[in-house]
Amino acid sequence: MEWIENIKLMKELYFTSPYRRSTRTVRLEYGQVKKVFILRTFEGEMNGRGTSESPPKEEVFEDEQGLLKRVYETKSGLLEGRWIVQNKQSISQPSFISTNVVDGEISVEFE
Repeated sequence: MEWIENIKLMKELYFTSPYRRSTRTVRLEYGQVKKVFILRTFEGEMNGRGTSESPPKEEVFEDEQGLLKRVYETKSGLLEGRWIVQNKQSISQPSFISTNVVDGEISVEFE
C-alpha cells in the first residue's frame, strides 16, 4: 500500500513526437519517495498495433532542487527538439493522474 501512496506524490509530464508511421512518446515521472527525489524517464511508441513503453531509466537526487533542475533541462531539450507536451488522457488509457496545459502552464491533478 505504501508504493501507491508514493505514486500519488509523483508528478508527470508527457511528450509526443510524430515519427514516420508512429508517434514516439516520453513520459517523465518525478517526485519524492521516502528521503530521496526520483526522476523516471519512460520512452515509448504508439502505432497501429498499439502502444509500448520501455522500462524506466531512473535517476536519484538527494535534494529537490537537483531533481527540478534535471526535469527542466529534459523538458527544455524535448521542446527544442519539437516534442509536444500532451495531456496523456486524451491520447491513451485513462489514469488517476491527469496533466493539463493551460496558457503554456503545466498542471498535474490527481483524481
